[in-house]
Amino acid sequence: DFNERCAQCSEVNWGLTDGGRFYCRTCHNVTERTREVVSTDFISNTRVQTISKGSRKQEKNGESSEWYICEGFQLVLKKQAEALEALGVCRQMKDEVLCNFWRRYLQKSRQAYCNRPAGEAVKALSVCDSSTDVGSEPETPSLLHFLSLSESEGDLQTDCSFASSSSRVSGSTSVCSGSVDGSLYLMKNQKEKLRMTMPMTLSFCYMALLWLREPMTLSDLLRFVVEGHIPYFNIFLHFPEKMKLCGLDLKIFCVESWPVYEEVYKKMLELAAFLDLPRFPDITDSCFLHPNMLCMKYLMEANLPDELHNWTCRVVKKICIGEADFLTLVPGNKSTRKVKYDVLAVAVIIVVLKLLFLLDDHYEW
Repeated sequence: DFNERCAQCSEVNWGLTDGGRFYCRTCHNVTERTREVVSTDFISNTRVQTISKGSRKQEKNGESSEWYICEGFQLVLKKQAEALEALGVCRQMKDEVLCNFWRRYLQKSRQAYCNRPAGEAVKALSVCDSSTDVGSEPETPSLLHFLSLSESEGDLQTDCSFASSSSRVSGSTSVCSGSVDGSLYLMKNQKEKLRMTMPMTLSFCYMALLWLREPMTLSDLLRFVVEGHIPYFNIFLHFPEKMKLCGLDLKIFCVESWPVYEEVYKKMLELAAFLDLPRFPDITDSCFLHPNMLCMKYLMEANLPDELHNWTCRVVKKICIGEADFLTLVPGNKSTRKVKYDVLAVAVIIVVLKLLFLLDDHYEW
């Protein structure tokens, strides 16, 4: 009774997942359209048509299901995006921007949305060398559901189908890790294809905020993390019970130090280049990230006279740092400046103070 064409392949060949959502049997695209349960007979019939879960061994008697490191980071990003939305960021950030960045990362790092030779998964698991990429260990997930607002926590994992990888990896959930690929993940070359880390989740978030030109600088983002408004420390508290963190997983997901501004910023630039993103939306004088806007904010926070804003605007214009070409991020272009908007605005204020009071770093002392 569902005759709409698939948005991905234009076929009309629908089945039903365990969660009651329609999926395309041709390309495995899962829609947000669900079918209402009208009787218990309907439930028993739909079980025959569900996607093969492969390694998705649902827990029995409290046992945990098999899960992969990329699924763990996917959950972290989802929770962080929801926290940012609660802080006032527009809802496009999660479902449209961050979601697409994450999917592109999974494809570029060959963890999902890509085709592989048939024997590559077996080879990757049997020979753990540094030349093997992170995504080689299981078969490609047919679809990683990530950020649907209607999706439950359980669906986040169960809708991710790793085809028959349990038959390839006997006892893959080892005693030293709750995840399937925790030990393999840590054996990879850290510089290869930008392996995900907890600080990189913040790089993803900041990249999405910058794309949307949201009025939140990187220093604001890190402050919200430190104050506990954005999940980062004790992230294991946000994992569902069936995704048990133990052993090597704790080394990957549990952090004991504050996120470092330079590290998060540098990884954001590397991610933008790695994903081959186009030029970001222009930072114009009407945008909150423009130095004139940020200078006004920081002058108020520092309780400095309002009249100083005229001087900061003059300095910005004089040294041509208010132009869109200077402020806008162009990933991969080494000739363009990589602007730290909050740092730049504070620097302009300091320069104005030095000009007005004739300070030269010696006289004031």
